[in-house]
Amino acid sequence: QDNEDSDFSGDSEADQSVVEGSHMHNNEEAEEGDDKGYAYWKDDEVETSPEDNEMNQVKHLCSTRTDPITGLPIQKLTVMCSESETLYDFQVDIKQSTIENAGDGAFLTYLGARVLKKSADARSTRLIRGHCIDNDICTHNPLESETLSGKKSTVTLTGDNLHYNDNSIYWSKKRADKFTEFQSNENPSHTKLSHGSCRSTVESFTFDENEVKCKVHEEVKKFRENIPDGNGIGFLGIHQESDYESDDYELFWNHPNAFELGRYGPHRPGDRKTNLHFDFKNFIHNFEPSEWSYEVPEPILNRRQIVDITDNDTGKVHSVARGHTPIYVNEVGHNSKLHSNVLIRDKNDRSVYYYVCIEKERAMKKGDTVELFANYGDHYEQVRERKCYGRVNKSEHLGGDEDDGAKLQRNFHEREEVEKDISSLEVYAMFHLVEFLTENVLKPISESIGCVAHVKLDLRLQRNLIVRRRLHWVGEKLTERVQEFIAHPLVDSSSECICSIRESLRQWRFVSMPSLFNKLNPDLANTLLGELSEELLYQTRSCIPCPLDETVWCNIAIDLTRKTTHSIAQHLFCSSGPIGLRKQYLGNDLLKHAKHAAVALKDGSNAINAINGQDSSNDSNNNPRTKSMDDHINLLSFKARGRKIKIDDLLDGTKEQMVSLYNSHQTIHFGTAAIMADIQAYCDAVDLCNMDQYYLPKTTRIISECDRSVVSQYKPTGKNCSANCSSQFYWMARSVDAFKKGCAHVNEQWYLENQVLAITHILASICVDWTEEPVKNSWYSLELLCKNICLDLINAERALAQGAVKPTWPVPQVKPAYSPALCDVGPAKHSRRKPHKARKMAGVPPSSKLLPGNAAEILN
Repeated sequence: QDNEDSDFSGDSEADQSVVEGSHMHNNEEAEEGDDKGYAYWKDDEVETSPEDNEMNQVKHLCSTRTDPITGLPIQKLTVMCSESETLYDFQVDIKQSTIENAGDGAFLTYLGARVLKKSADARSTRLIRGHCIDNDICTHNPLESETLSGKKSTVTLTGDNLHYNDNSIYWSKKRADKFTEFQSNENPSHTKLSHGSCRSTVESFTFDENEVKCKVHEEVKKFRENIPDGNGIGFLGIHQESDYESDDYELFWNHPNAFELGRYGPHRPGDRKTNLHFDFKNFIHNFEPSEWSYEVPEPILNRRQIVDITDNDTGKVHSVARGHTPIYVNEVGHNSKLHSNVLIRDKNDRSVYYYVCIEKERAMKKGDTVELFANYGDHYEQVRERKCYGRVNKSEHLGGDEDDGAKLQRNFHEREEVEKDISSLEVYAMFHLVEFLTENVLKPISESIGCVAHVKLDLRLQRNLIVRRRLHWVGEKLTERVQEFIAHPLVDSSSECICSIRESLRQWRFVSMPSLFNKLNPDLANTLLGELSEELLYQTRSCIPCPLDETVWCNIAIDLTRKTTHSIAQHLFCSSGPIGLRKQYLGNDLLKHAKHAAVALKDGSNAINAINGQDSSNDSNNNPRTKSMDDHINLLSFKARGRKIKIDDLLDGTKEQMVSLYNSHQTIHFGTAAIMADIQAYCDAVDLCNMDQYYLPKTTRIISECDRSVVSQYKPTGKNCSANCSSQFYWMARSVDAFKKGCAHVNEQWYLENQVLAITHILASICVDWTEEPVKNSWYSLELLCKNICLDLINAERALAQGAVKPTWPVPQVKPAYSPALCDVGPAKHSRRKPHKARKMAGVPPSSKLLPGNAAEILN
């Protein structure tokens, strides 16, 4: 059966089909003894067969309903211990997680145990002794189908007594012996020729169960017939709920076994995707789908298969998945205080299930409630980093996606990967990719943004604006690849595939953006400008390192970057009218932004240099002078990661003293340089006054970066002593305290060249062509910029030739996020949570040099 065309709903199996007679339909296995449940997983990750499972759901006693008030699922679970046939009852509720900012969580409540009454237990013990397990019947074995699209399905056969023995795997010994004899003597068919005819008749021999008289079987059959709807409990299916009594003192734990909580996914045919389709969808939807996806071992069309339970048009979890409790299970992450009690496993290499595993040390008594936690492992690390609780967020104090600088670096890497994927696409793969994105993403998104909210911020429309613009950006890159196809001599440019791709990509162009922009409220307009700004900064990433990063750029530069990119985006992409007039307005805006930044810089520098050294011991936090000082320092200072640095990394070859701050061949992080300068200043003072040191390089093993630092002036006394020195020879970051004590002065020239000039001119030169008619450099040039910010043209050209400052030393020691290239790539019992490609970090394009003056070209 083609699962792609099937209609899935509720708890139906997305990877399983059932054949009954000539009718095929999607359903769960319904054979007798199904209360045995599915395979459980032991700690060694060995999948076992159903008869070996020691903790199984009793299917007809399990249910999931929707809370009419919250709209969240409530799950009832009853599982049976295969040793004693004891029943354990649970309820899973969805409510606020105990983890801060984690949203909803899944909570398991133990409702108590039910044990067999003495008479029922004795009856079961007596009857089970007369039985053995025999499921070695060919009709029990699952089959596998494969569609033309490459998707596989597990097919099981069901029917009235199809597997003999009323479809039960528990055979009475007498019947089992008879059946074994039948199998050994069975001749699949006898052919007889009729008289006067060449027609042959095939006579099949079948096992006649009525010939076997067995009192044990008859007794079991009689019990089963008295149970409504065949919902028997236990191995033989002979118990009813009335055969059980409550045991309020029975503790529950099942480690190393586990019982099934439920299916995580897939729930619909579309939940199964190739990694190519998923990766593009994930990028377009701003990486939200990666929070809810798994990679499974089975490939599709020779590509990796991703289980994705999000809607294609929104990127959010779809309604069917929201009706199942597994998606609400949070993870332990790197929090050692949290304990994992949920296992995540593949089934049939294509479906993902969650299993509950309670350890003996955490045994539950009746009424106990625990929150369920899984462990996603290293596979989830990139998502953790975006949510700000990954390893680098802790060790390197790197921000999550709420930090614009950190978010941009991650997004730049993803854009580079998208471009690499496109560069390797062949015509057939591109055709299906474009078809998938056009039908499932572009069309619903285009309809959604047709209605614009003027008054309040519509969060869905906010997301859709980003999606629509990313489709446009991806479409441009795909169009470039199509042009390569057309230019290739072996590709038929008039083929149906090429024509279809080109026609679809024309629809991807966001031509309505200027008219739409005028209808947007301020919040939505800023959302669109923010996305366009990311594109511009990605375009200039080799010349403006780590944009919006507070460790590399001061707040004046960050504010200038935002204003400059927003102006370029608004005038070039979001406005209509003659291009010359738009560039005129843009040039005026760029010069105005740069001038305001230069004025703020000069005011801050003058204020700090004028105030420092004065007695501030009596200044309180309410003193206007203190507040003004703090405001200026906040505008000019750089934020450090706050890392702990091993002193061995800072010592020179002698291990007796620190490396020279001025002869290093690396650009030192501002916070690191500031603390090193403070230590060096202290050591100089100690030497001068012949005092005992409290700081010794040999004994003080770890130091911390300065939280805030400002770049100071440094004037060497020797002549020509800078020939072999680093770029930091004439400037050095110092701690804020050094300025307050009058030990340092703000290096205004450095800030003007590196934090104002570099931002404005690099963006203006790379992103805007000022040489074409009718502009011809009338509204923007390097000379005009230098005039507006009071900077000498020769100094500006020198600074641009040196390039923007990017601190790189000391290099952080960070374990890389998960990549399948670094791990096993064979079949896995673990599902790979949150898949990412086996990628290598793309190298940053070679440093570019800006031509001085009016030229807008880049020399590589």
